[in-house]
Amino acid sequence: MGSHSPRRVTHWRNSLRIPLILTGIVLVNLALSATARGEEAPSPFTLDYRLKSEGIPFSIVARRSLSQVQDGLWKMEVHAKNWLGEIRETALFNWQGCTPLSNYYGYERRGLGKVKEAKLHIDRQTGVAASERTDKPMRSYEVSDNATDELSVSLALQCKLRDGAKKVELQVADERAQKTHHYSVTGPETLTIDGNKIETLKVQRQRGKNSERQTYMWFAPGYDYTLVQLMQKNDDGEHLMTLQSLKGL
Repeated sequence: MGSHSPRRVTHWRNSLRIPLILTGIVLVNLALSATARGEEAPSPFTLDYRLKSEGIPFSIVARRSLSQVQDGLWKMEVHAKNWLGEIRETALFNWQGCTPLSNYYGYERRGLGKVKEAKLHIDRQTGVAASERTDKPMRSYEVSDNATDELSVSLALQCKLRDGAKKVELQVADERAQKTHHYSVTGPETLTIDGNKIETLKVQRQRGKNSERQTYMWFAPGYDYTLVQLMQKNDDGEHLMTLQSLKGL
């Protein structure tokens, strides 16, 4: 494999943890081009995204897909792989209105001879989430009836933007706890995707005045509010995820 500095390896790992809300991965191929209007279920998709991180001289291609497992149950999956290793994220949910109601979230990272896993099971009947993480004790906590997961957040945002929302509040469960996410539309912005200029709505996650982390997402109204770009700024630099092609949207 050759010699690679620990800092570059850390950069690559962190870049794939962009939440999409993928921040998200975290994350990634996301074709949200036919997501739900009102009570209508989302349509299956598969798209590729290019992920570029500050301090890394190469980009990573990740694929994100949405498929229907059975009546009412959907699966979203993100998969990215290169010579450093492999990362896969999976979410299972039932669609209700504009919210993916999560039943399961899983994260797996393999690379450099190590494996890291995290699993979150949500029992909708009892309202309890059970979390397992590598080298960590199992923990559980209560979740609300409308809780989603970090991977499925972008689906909820796309649907709500289609309904005209300018501010969005989501209850998001992760491996540690349920948190309230706040998002706001900051305004229109023109981006170049695959050589084409397209109009987008820029959305910012409101993290608080003192937060060093910043997350921005760009959704394209002309392409059914598909998420075409995501940027996250951390203490280790800037991570940018961009849709590779408009074909198929």
